Amino acid sequence: MKFLLNVIVSAVAIWIATLLPLELAVTGGEAEWWTRVLAFLALGAVVALLNAIVKPVLKVLALPITILTLGLFALVINWFILWLTAWISEQVDFVNLSIGGFWQTLFAALVISIATAIMGALVGSRRD
Repeated sequence: MKFLLNVIVSAVAIWIATLLPLELAVTGGEAEWWTRVLAFLALGAVVALLNAIVKPVLKVLALPITILTLGLFALVINWFILWLTAWISEQVDFVNLSIGGFWQTLFAALVISIATAIMGALVGSRRD
């Protein structure tokens, strides 16, 4: 149940980031409104899955750099998760996440992280 909530929260966070001028665009699912929702949910599932599997490994490996930069390297880890999501979405035909340059994607990752943290706190999708 928590994974499903994380998928929905991640999908809404990606949708919020696409509304901002950050060169982040989601293509796919333009036929009907529900196919567009499914496209965002698919991206949310990829982000939630990467956050559950890849992100903890990256956090442990990058712990010295994260401590040295006083936590700012966590943004680079979030950027990498977003970049990996875009790469995975290019491999399928249903949905595609287009990202801009490094700085636009870094700010988009920051927006997604903030939106996910706020919505996760509101719906209680984080681990206790």
